[in-house]
Amino acid sequence: MKKVNVLWTILYLIFLIVFNLIFYMLGGTVHPASVWISYFFIHFAYIMMVCTPFLVKKGREAAVFGFALSSISAVYFLVEFIVGVIFIIMAPEGFKAALIVQVIIAAVYAVALLSNMIANEYTGAAVERHEAELQYVKESSTRLKAVMQEIKGGRTAKKVERAYDLIHSSPVKTDRRVAEIEYAVFEELGRLERAAAQNDENAVGESADKLVKLANERNRQLKLLQ
Repeated sequence: MKKVNVLWTILYLIFLIVFNLIFYMLGGTVHPASVWISYFFIHFAYIMMVCTPFLVKKGREAAVFGFALSSISAVYFLVEFIVGVIFIIMAPEGFKAALIVQVIIAAVYAVALLSNMIANEYTGAAVERHEAELQYVKESSTRLKAVMQEIKGGRTAKKVERAYDLIHSSPVKTDRRVAEIEYAVFEELGRLERAAAQNDENAVGESADKLVKLANERNRQLKLLQ
């Protein structure tokens, strides 16, 4: 992994080395302020493009978020490089035009980047909330299905199947005020799994009945909270 990081660092440095080599060999070190302003902004744009991946919000949507932010930084660098090189070649004595133009470009970039980062935060939070809401139905259904596969036919199996059908079809959207009931469902699922592993049909039937009551109570309270 360290070798990969070193290789990436070398790759990033290639542009800086080549650009500075050409800049100093062809132009020397004596330049008007407009050239140095352009020189600074080109380097700033490049550094931002390289560092943008570190600004990406972690999570399942990181690839999507990263692509959007990286695209914005890449476009900014391309635009800034073109504008900066033009000012370097023209080398006007006055610095105001170079400063104003490149500050405006940087400001547009900052607004676009920050707006996307804020949007990503909201999107990431919404995705995390949706995943949390899915947890009750997905995990409970999966665990009940596993128990159903362990139990052979009969009245007990029908009770577990009833609990599965009820929870599987329950509302995904949840509320913190029913969190205690959901926690009780998970606890009861643990007892159900242990009873099924021990082939204790009576205990399995009792746990399945409790799950039905808990699931119905959760769904009832969610309807009242809507």
